[in-house]
Amino acid sequence: MISRNVRLFIGLAAACTLAGCGDHLPGDATGAKVLRNILEKNGVTAQIVSFKKVNAREVKREKIEAFELLYEAEIQFPEGFEAKCREEKERGKCAFLGIDEDRTFAKSEVHTSEGTLHFVKTEKGWMAEDNNTY
Repeated sequence: MISRNVRLFIGLAAACTLAGCGDHLPGDATGAKVLRNILEKNGVTAQIVSFKKVNAREVKREKIEAFELLYEAEIQFPEGFEAKCREEKERGKCAFLGIDEDRTFAKSEVHTSEGTLHFVKTEKGWMAEDNNTY
């Protein structure tokens, strides 16, 4: 005879399978982690003070599923930062900081950034622009 707890677990697992549990779209925590990784990779010594998703959309084309997360973040520069953006040709630190002109940030200055993070669906989860899967 199967115990009540085992039956509840089997029922919950079946419900999750049908509802697509484990197939979560990236949210605020994931977005903040991706942004932090990207800034570090680009040599930006900054802290993310706050991060929130302001909009999002799923994109499906042929065999590719993608997700765009539009965000607003407050980024603090503990040591200050000089952003050279005018000559940035590829999507880099300036795109993620939400600026397109050269700008100098003072020590401890907080900058409000708006931008978009992109994710692509893989067998292992959502791969982000920092090349990690979530």
